[in-house]
Amino acid sequence: MKRIFLFFVAAAALSCTNSESQKATTASNIFIEQKVSEFVAQHPEWTNGDNTNEEITDKFQHEVKRWSNEQNFLKDMPLQLKSIRDTTISGQDVKLGTFAGYNDNTRPSGSILNYIQVTIDGIMPADIAQQVKVDGKYTLDAMMYRQGSRKDVKLIHVADFKGYDLGKYVFSVVKANPIATK
Repeated sequence: MKRIFLFFVAAAALSCTNSESQKATTASNIFIEQKVSEFVAQHPEWTNGDNTNEEITDKFQHEVKRWSNEQNFLKDMPLQLKSIRDTTISGQDVKLGTFAGYNDNTRPSGSILNYIQVTIDGIMPADIAQQVKVDGKYTLDAMMYRQGSRKDVKLIHVADFKGYDLGKYVFSVVKANPIATK
């Protein structure tokens, strides 16, 4: 009986060690991924089956809005350019690139980036607009121009898929850094 008990204790200790090492390997330098991961870990009761705790969703909306004010909000966030169009903002003709989070099967298995949706309308000077290509993947050095709406931030829950829509924001792009493809 004592051996069986020791076996279960050892198995429990190994499983705890294994899950901790998985967490360590999925640590991220990407601000958005860090914040969403921390929030989800702090609120495991957010979703239970098909039910979503609306109070936690409301808290998530407030947190995302607060995060978007942080200087590092877009730091190292991989985004794909979906389109570029001409528009006028405050009476000036500008290029507006729509960037969005994207799914990438080369990411580590513990990464939740494939489950995060965020859309950035990037106001770009002509020289940057000429350097970027639609469907290209970039990280942006950018400053907040207009914050997104809290109501656009939501938990996406369809069948077994859980995702996090962080909404849509307008940023003034200072630099678009191409992401090297593997």
